[in-house]
Amino acid sequence: MTKNWLADLDQDTENLDPKSREVLQRLLNYLEDLYSQNLELKADNQRLRDEIAALKGHKGKPDIKPQAKADTSKADTSAEAKPEQPNSRERKKKKPKTPPQERRQLIHIDREEVIKLARSNLPSDITHRGYREVTIQNIIFKTDTVIYRLERLYSPSTEKFYEAQLPQGLKGKSYGSELEAFVLTLYYQLRVPEEKILKLLQSQGIVISAGKISNLITRQYLREFTEERNAILEAGLGSTSYHQIDDTGMRVNGKNCYVFTLCNPYYSSFFTRERKNSETVLQMLNELQLDPTELAVVQSDDLVDSILPDKKKKQLGDYIDILVADDAGQFHNQTNHRSLCWIHEGRHYEKLTPLVPSHQKSLAQFLSYFWIYYYQLKAYQQQSTEEQRQQKLLLETEFDKLFSRQTGYSALDHRIDLTKQKKPYLLLVLDFPEVPLDNNEAERTVREYVIKRKISNGTRTLQGTQAWEVFLALVDTCRKNGVNFYSYIKDRISKSFKMPALSTLIQQMQPPKPT
Repeated sequence: MTKNWLADLDQDTENLDPKSREVLQRLLNYLEDLYSQNLELKADNQRLRDEIAALKGHKGKPDIKPQAKADTSKADTSAEAKPEQPNSRERKKKKPKTPPQERRQLIHIDREEVIKLARSNLPSDITHRGYREVTIQNIIFKTDTVIYRLERLYSPSTEKFYEAQLPQGLKGKSYGSELEAFVLTLYYQLRVPEEKILKLLQSQGIVISAGKISNLITRQYLREFTEERNAILEAGLGSTSYHQIDDTGMRVNGKNCYVFTLCNPYYSSFFTRERKNSETVLQMLNELQLDPTELAVVQSDDLVDSILPDKKKKQLGDYIDILVADDAGQFHNQTNHRSLCWIHEGRHYEKLTPLVPSHQKSLAQFLSYFWIYYYQLKAYQQQSTEEQRQQKLLLETEFDKLFSRQTGYSALDHRIDLTKQKKPYLLLVLDFPEVPLDNNEAERTVREYVIKRKISNGTRTLQGTQAWEVFLALVDTCRKNGVNFYSYIKDRISKSFKMPALSTLIQQMQPPKPT
């Protein structure tokens, strides 16, 4: 009823005298405040209802998502049409279909089978005209249990026995490298729970226990791959001038903790901590200064202080010059430069829910200008150095103009003023064009942890927590460098070392040092 009444109300202030215009704007903004407070109270009330229902053993109100809006992108071609948000636009892009000829080239042929045509019922004058090839992709999932008969020899002269040796990757083991790599891939890359892995292997005739699977995914190869993770992190820190950071919640043995990700397009690394504050962020990279056997995964700040000598305590800024993050307080003043995410900044405006039609129009119009300016910055990143030099001052001036607007909608004006105060961090790209305008890389990276946490409900031991940090970092780093995770893990477990180390691949991405 209120919305219908407001829609019919003439809100044109052009013909009003200044005093009446001011009074009307104040009344409308007061109405907006009441409307926002009412929405918050309704949400709080529903949360309390759901909590009471849960305490009584009942279900709360189901979270039903609204219907998807119809695609009006083709119909709305006006100049005032709001540009799609970057993340929405990228999400809607569909990968082009691979041409059939190229697709066939991607298929690896394991064997050939010739099917002859029975000639008994065919004409006598037929002649051979070659073959028509049909490619059928298939997979065989079966056990490959082997008894190795190690030859033993005896020398009477030396009175000694001599015995053949198992391959290097099988010594002291009861399970092959392929099986162990398969289990690690299922658990970390495909997020399959331990009990499902156990059922799958046992259904195929593998004699294995739940304890063995738990040991394999948490302890058996932790030391070796921790060294790999540390090498990846060290190489990653030198691969770009900037690094991106984000955090999310985590449960460790029923206790609330936090996981930080530090990454760029070439590597990913995770750190689990009890708190998320400035001191915690400062101390994250000190792991590189310690032997893995001395380092507890979930550690208090006091424990880090007691382990690290003063001469080895370094701030994040000693390793990283530019940090890309959201505006959370724990990321402030950590490095020489800090760049804020434009996507996060845009979300603040999208959270506004104006009731008054004129305010809705003001918000839609401002968001349109906001994203247009965002794309101007994206274009700036692709320009030559000379073009950037010419555009820099123009973009700074345009920023001041855009974020000095007064719309009359107080909530929007307040948000615009807050964005203006972040100018040095939002426009860092003008001095460092290689710095991304968003923190999507870190958000995608930390999402691996979020999904895994939802499936497995966190970890129970410190070793399990460290295993998550190490192997999920390897999973995401493999993805970023186009490396098959299963093949890489198998190569390391079997001690073949035919594949280049991930740290080596990352080092190849490092920009050349200035001469």
